[in-house]
Amino acid sequence: MKRFGKICIVALPVLMFSSMASAGILIVNCSTVSGPTELTAAAILCPQFNLAGQTLSNISIAVSGGITGSITLTNGDNTTQTGSGTTTTSFNFGALSGFTFVNPIFSPSFTTGVRTLTAGQTLTVSGLSGSGNGTLGNDTTSFGAYTGASNFTIPVSTSTFFSSGGTGGFFQAAQASNANATGVVTYTYDAVQGIPEPTTMSVLGLGLLGFGLLARKFNARK
Repeated sequence: MKRFGKICIVALPVLMFSSMASAGILIVNCSTVSGPTELTAAAILCPQFNLAGQTLSNISIAVSGGITGSITLTNGDNTTQTGSGTTTTSFNFGALSGFTFVNPIFSPSFTTGVRTLTAGQTLTVSGLSGSGNGTLGNDTTSFGAYTGASNFTIPVSTSTFFSSGGTGGFFQAAQASNANATGVVTYTYDAVQGIPEPTTMSVLGLGLLGFGLLARKFNARK
């Protein structure tokens, strides 16, 4: 009888796992904000978590963006000179409940490279671009602002620095640029996957049948 009891103890967990918990993942894309630099208090809109009956365990946010534009170089000297210009834009994101990060998150740039300009020449280099990406980290504790049937906002602003240099004493440069930013939110939640009722009953029936056969075999040996 002791042997049969041990068999029962081993077999019971098989029936107990008729439902299993696993991690579910929901990935949502946020809106894109854009405009001439500088972006000032722009707001990226992201859909809130709205899966009924599921419990959030983690939220992570990835952000990306870029700049496009042109740089104009002017050689005011009466001889041929060389010069270049570089635009760098830092992307800074506003505070979010539950998240900790350090700005700037990324700082894309574009440049003309070194250009040769004849005396008095003005050159506009267009079609320049740069991009970057980063993360705002993870939130494992504060989910209120990110749960519902609407959107939450990610504040973003930019800070642009332009540098130029050239030979000769009359070299000038200027830039014009636009910036854009967006985000992707990954919601991780605890999903419970239950076995449908008919299947559960079938498993239970097979288990009981197995117990009966084991008991019969055990008694026959006695």
